[in-house]
Amino acid sequence: MLYCLDRMIERYALVPPFLEVGCGQGDVSAHLAVRGFAGRAIDFSPAAVAQARTRLAAFPAVTVEQMALEDVTGTYRTLIAWDVLEHIEDDAAALAHFARLLAPGGHLVLAVPSNPREWRWDDDFYGHFRRYTREELGAKLERAGFVPQAFWDFTWPLFWAMRRAYTRIKRPVAVADDKLTATKASATVNGWQMPLVARMLHASAPLWRPLRPLQFRLFRHATARGHEFFALAQKRAG
Repeated sequence: MLYCLDRMIERYALVPPFLEVGCGQGDVSAHLAVRGFAGRAIDFSPAAVAQARTRLAAFPAVTVEQMALEDVTGTYRTLIAWDVLEHIEDDAAALAHFARLLAPGGHLVLAVPSNPREWRWDDDFYGHFRRYTREELGAKLERAGFVPQAFWDFTWPLFWAMRRAYTRIKRPVAVADDKLTATKASATVNGWQMPLVARMLHASAPLWRPLRPLQFRLFRHATARGHEFFALAQKRAG
Protein backbone atom coordinates (compact mmCIF):
# COMPACT_ATOMS: atom_id res chain seq x y z
CA MET A 1 0.00 0.00 0.00
CA LEU A 2 2.83 2.38 0.83
CA TYR A 3 4.51 1.57 -2.48
CA CYS A 4 1.30 2.62 -4.27
CA LEU A 5 1.07 5.78 -2.17
CA ASP A 6 4.57 6.76 -3.30
CA ARG A 7 3.53 6.27 -6.93
CA MET A 8 0.50 8.52 -6.35
CA ILE A 9 2.64 11.22 -4.81
CA GLU A 10 4.98 11.12 -7.79
CA ARG A 11 2.38 10.88 -10.57
CA TYR A 12 -0.25 13.28 -9.21
CA ALA A 13 1.92 15.75 -7.28
CA LEU A 14 0.37 15.21 -3.85
CA VAL A 15 1.66 17.82 -1.39
CA PRO A 16 1.35 18.67 2.31
CA PRO A 17 -0.15 19.63 4.64
CA PHE A 18 -1.93 16.32 4.98
CA LEU A 19 -4.69 15.00 7.18
CA GLU A 20 -4.90 11.27 7.87
CA VAL A 21 -8.34 10.22 9.12
CA GLY A 22 -8.35 6.94 11.03
CA CYS A 23 -4.57 6.83 11.39
CA GLY A 24 -4.55 3.58 13.38
CA GLN A 25 -1.02 2.85 14.55
CA GLY A 26 0.41 5.71 12.51
CA ASP A 27 2.35 3.81 9.84
CA VAL A 28 1.01 5.87 6.91
CA SER A 29 1.63 9.21 8.62
CA ALA A 30 5.12 8.05 9.59
CA HIS A 31 5.81 7.12 5.97
CA LEU A 32 4.73 10.59 4.86
CA ALA A 33 6.77 12.22 7.61
CA VAL A 34 9.90 10.44 6.38
CA ARG A 35 9.20 12.01 2.98
CA GLY A 36 9.13 15.45 4.64
CA PHE A 37 5.36 15.89 4.78
CA ALA A 38 3.87 17.90 7.64
CA GLY A 39 0.35 17.25 8.78
CA ARG A 40 -2.11 15.83 11.24
CA ALA A 41 -3.14 12.29 12.14
CA ILE A 42 -6.43 11.58 13.93
CA ASP A 43 -8.24 8.52 15.23
CA PHE A 44 -11.12 8.05 17.65
CA SER A 45 -9.54 4.97 19.26
CA PRO A 46 -7.46 5.84 22.37
CA ALA A 47 -5.34 2.69 21.91
CA ALA A 48 -4.57 3.59 18.30
CA VAL A 49 -3.68 7.20 19.17
CA ALA A 50 -1.29 6.03 21.90
CA GLN A 51 0.53 3.77 19.44
CA ALA A 52 0.57 6.42 16.72
CA ARG A 53 2.07 9.00 19.10
CA THR A 54 4.85 6.59 19.97
CA ARG A 55 5.56 5.86 16.31
CA LEU A 56 5.52 9.55 15.35
CA ALA A 57 7.40 10.89 18.37
CA ALA A 58 10.45 11.62 16.21
CA PHE A 59 8.41 13.73 13.74
CA PRO A 60 7.27 17.00 15.37
CA ALA A 61 5.82 18.22 12.07
CA VAL A 62 3.01 15.65 12.43
CA THR A 63 0.51 16.05 15.27
CA VAL A 64 -1.52 13.08 16.53
CA GLU A 65 -4.91 13.65 18.13
CA GLN A 66 -7.82 11.61 19.41
CA MET A 67 -10.77 13.09 17.55
CA ALA A 68 -13.93 12.17 15.69
CA LEU A 69 -14.16 13.07 12.02
CA GLU A 70 -17.05 15.51 12.49
CA ASP A 71 -14.93 17.59 14.89
CA VAL A 72 -12.03 18.11 12.49
CA THR A 73 -11.44 21.60 11.13
CA GLY A 74 -8.75 23.24 9.02
CA THR A 75 -7.69 23.14 5.38
CA TYR A 76 -5.42 20.51 3.87
CA ARG A 77 -3.88 19.73 0.49
CA THR A 78 -3.98 15.94 0.87
CA LEU A 79 -6.47 13.89 2.87
CA ILE A 80 -5.90 10.19 3.45
CA ALA A 81 -8.60 7.82 4.70
CA TRP A 82 -7.57 4.20 4.43
CA ASP A 83 -10.05 1.56 5.61
CA VAL A 84 -12.32 4.27 6.99
CA LEU A 85 -15.24 4.94 4.64
CA GLU A 86 -16.69 1.43 4.91
CA HIS A 87 -17.03 1.94 8.69
CA ILE A 88 -19.27 5.00 8.29
CA GLU A 89 -22.98 4.41 7.77
CA ASP A 90 -23.53 7.76 6.03
CA ASP A 91 -20.57 7.66 3.69
CA ALA A 92 -22.01 10.45 1.51
CA ALA A 93 -21.88 12.84 4.48
CA ALA A 94 -18.30 11.75 5.23
CA LEU A 95 -17.21 12.44 1.65
CA ALA A 96 -18.86 15.86 1.77
CA HIS A 97 -16.94 16.62 4.97
CA PHE A 98 -13.70 15.47 3.34
CA ALA A 99 -14.40 17.94 0.54
CA ARG A 100 -14.89 20.79 3.02
CA LEU A 101 -11.53 20.01 4.64
CA LEU A 102 -9.60 20.08 1.36
CA ALA A 103 -8.35 23.15 -0.42
CA PRO A 104 -9.56 23.53 -4.04
CA GLY A 105 -7.44 21.21 -6.14
CA GLY A 106 -6.53 19.13 -3.08
CA HIS A 107 -6.39 15.35 -3.27
CA LEU A 108 -8.32 12.64 -1.45
CA VAL A 109 -6.74 9.18 -1.17
CA LEU A 110 -9.11 6.41 -0.12
CA ALA A 111 -8.59 2.69 0.40
CA VAL A 112 -11.82 0.73 0.57
CA PRO A 113 -12.85 -2.94 0.52
CA SER A 114 -14.13 -3.82 -2.92
CA ASN A 115 -16.53 -6.19 -4.65
CA PRO A 116 -19.59 -7.20 -2.59
CA ARG A 117 -19.06 -10.84 -3.55
CA GLU A 118 -15.84 -10.78 -1.48
CA TRP A 119 -17.76 -10.29 1.80
CA ARG A 120 -16.29 -12.62 4.45
CA TRP A 121 -16.43 -12.99 8.21
CA ASP A 122 -13.63 -10.44 8.64
CA ASP A 123 -15.95 -7.74 7.25
CA ASP A 124 -18.30 -8.40 10.15
CA PHE A 125 -15.40 -8.55 12.60
CA TYR A 126 -14.11 -5.14 11.53
CA GLY A 127 -17.54 -3.49 11.55
CA HIS A 128 -17.92 -2.81 7.83
CA PHE A 129 -21.18 -1.47 6.42
CA ARG A 130 -20.38 -2.24 2.80
CA ARG A 131 -17.95 -3.19 0.05
CA TYR A 132 -17.64 -0.87 -2.95
CA THR A 133 -17.54 -1.24 -6.68
CA ARG A 134 -15.47 1.21 -8.68
CA GLU A 135 -18.59 2.62 -10.33
CA GLU A 136 -20.43 3.13 -7.04
CA LEU A 137 -17.54 4.91 -5.34
CA GLY A 138 -16.80 7.02 -8.42
CA ALA A 139 -20.41 8.26 -8.49
CA LYS A 140 -20.35 9.10 -4.79
CA LEU A 141 -17.09 11.01 -5.19
CA GLU A 142 -18.51 13.07 -8.04
CA ARG A 143 -21.63 13.94 -6.04
CA ALA A 144 -19.40 15.13 -3.19
CA GLY A 145 -17.52 17.54 -5.47
CA PHE A 146 -14.55 15.43 -6.52
CA VAL A 147 -13.08 14.45 -9.86
CA PRO A 148 -11.94 10.79 -9.70
CA GLN A 149 -8.43 10.40 -11.11
CA ALA A 150 -7.34 6.82 -10.42
CA PHE A 151 -8.61 3.51 -9.09
CA TRP A 152 -5.85 1.04 -8.26
CA ASP A 153 -6.29 -2.47 -6.91
CA PHE A 154 -3.43 -3.57 -4.66
CA THR A 155 -4.61 -7.08 -3.80
CA TRP A 156 -5.06 -9.09 -7.01
CA PRO A 157 -3.97 -11.82 -7.38
CA LEU A 158 -1.50 -12.59 -4.60
CA PHE A 159 -2.98 -10.82 -1.59
CA TRP A 160 -6.49 -11.67 -2.72
CA ALA A 161 -5.56 -15.36 -2.66
CA MET A 162 -3.93 -14.96 0.77
CA ARG A 163 -7.07 -13.42 2.23
CA ARG A 164 -9.23 -16.13 0.70
CA ALA A 165 -6.99 -18.75 2.32
CA TYR A 166 -6.83 -16.96 5.68
CA THR A 167 -10.57 -16.51 6.01
CA ARG A 168 -11.17 -20.14 5.01
CA ILE A 169 -8.51 -21.72 7.23
CA LYS A 170 -8.94 -19.63 10.35
CA ARG A 171 -12.16 -19.97 12.29
CA PRO A 172 -14.23 -16.76 12.53
CA VAL A 173 -13.47 -14.79 15.67
CA ALA A 174 -16.12 -13.27 17.91
CA VAL A 175 -17.83 -10.21 16.46
CA ALA A 176 -18.61 -7.15 18.62
CA ASP A 177 -22.24 -6.42 19.41
CA ASP A 178 -22.17 -3.17 17.46
CA LYS A 179 -20.19 -1.76 14.53
CA LEU A 180 -18.79 1.17 16.53
CA THR A 181 -17.08 -1.17 19.00
CA ALA A 182 -15.81 -3.32 16.14
CA THR A 183 -14.46 -0.26 14.34
CA LYS A 184 -12.54 0.93 17.41
CA ALA A 185 -11.00 -2.51 17.84
CA SER A 186 -10.06 -2.72 14.16
CA ALA A 187 -7.59 0.14 14.58
CA THR A 188 -5.19 -2.09 16.51
CA VAL A 189 -6.40 -5.69 16.07
CA ASN A 190 -5.91 -7.93 13.05
CA GLY A 191 -8.83 -10.34 13.01
CA TRP A 192 -7.39 -12.94 10.64
CA GLN A 193 -3.64 -12.79 11.13
CA MET A 194 -2.05 -16.10 12.14
CA PRO A 195 1.17 -15.49 14.15
CA LEU A 196 3.20 -18.27 12.55
CA VAL A 197 2.34 -17.16 9.03
CA ALA A 198 3.00 -13.54 9.95
CA ARG A 199 6.47 -14.40 11.23
CA MET A 200 7.24 -16.34 8.05
CA LEU A 201 6.15 -13.45 5.85
CA HIS A 202 8.16 -10.98 7.91
CA ALA A 203 11.27 -13.16 7.65
CA SER A 204 10.88 -13.37 3.88
CA ALA A 205 10.40 -9.62 3.37
CA PRO A 206 13.40 -9.19 1.00
CA LEU A 207 11.82 -11.71 -1.36
CA TRP A 208 8.65 -9.61 -1.56
CA ARG A 209 10.29 -6.36 -2.61
CA PRO A 210 10.57 -7.28 -6.32
CA LEU A 211 6.90 -8.24 -6.32
CA ARG A 212 5.69 -4.74 -5.49
CA PRO A 213 6.53 -3.06 -8.81
CA LEU A 214 5.44 -6.17 -10.68
CA GLN A 215 2.07 -6.25 -8.92
CA PHE A 216 1.63 -2.52 -9.54
CA ARG A 217 2.54 -2.67 -13.21
CA LEU A 218 0.50 -5.75 -14.13
CA PHE A 219 -2.52 -5.76 -11.87
CA ARG A 220 -3.36 -2.31 -10.48
CA HIS A 221 -6.31 -1.97 -12.87
CA ALA A 222 -7.91 -5.24 -11.70
CA THR A 223 -10.40 -3.43 -9.46
CA ALA A 224 -13.22 -5.82 -10.42
CA ARG A 225 -11.24 -8.86 -9.27
CA GLY A 226 -9.45 -8.09 -6.00
CA HIS A 227 -10.78 -7.38 -2.51
CA GLU A 228 -9.59 -3.80 -1.88
CA PHE A 229 -8.57 -0.81 -3.98
CA PHE A 230 -7.36 2.77 -3.83
CA ALA A 231 -9.36 5.70 -5.13
CA LEU A 232 -7.63 9.00 -5.83
CA ALA A 233 -9.80 12.04 -6.43
CA GLN A 234 -9.22 15.77 -6.72
CA LYS A 235 -11.51 18.43 -5.28
CA ARG A 236 -13.03 20.59 -7.97
CA ALA A 237 -11.88 24.19 -8.06
CA GLY A 238 -14.65 26.50 -6.90
